[in-house]
Amino acid sequence: MAIIPIAVIAWLILWDLGWIASIVAYMAAAGAARLYVLGTGGTISTKGAWVVVGVTVVTLLLSFWGSLLIDAARYLGGAPPLTMLADPQTWELLLYNLGTNRELVDSYAGDFLLALLLSALGCFFTLRRLVVQSRQRP
Repeated sequence: MAIIPIAVIAWLILWDLGWIASIVAYMAAAGAARLYVLGTGGTISTKGAWVVVGVTVVTLLLSFWGSLLIDAARYLGGAPPLTMLADPQTWELLLYNLGTNRELVDSYAGDFLLALLLSALGCFFTLRRLVVQSRQRP
């Protein structure tokens, strides 16, 4: 789970630069797997492989939510996103717009699907290798 904040920060930096990066998904999957293996003494179980998959999915979801927050900060006048994270008004505005503003949802739908596709491509082989390794374990 230590990889989650690192990967989310990397995602947000790249998002702020205008990129959607599958490398972050790969980094999250590979980093979570490496940390899991280090924590268990060098092996990964089937349960461990699914934990890594879960950590990767959570990382990507948090990353995309963070992207929405960065865009909201930019739209609302450039307040620091960490400050806005603690402000309930930011969340109310964001959730209200996601629920009622069809244009906003449509504009993010393409980005979200592209990010999902690129992220799946970025981490697929790492996650597949982990599941295969976990099943070959004696």
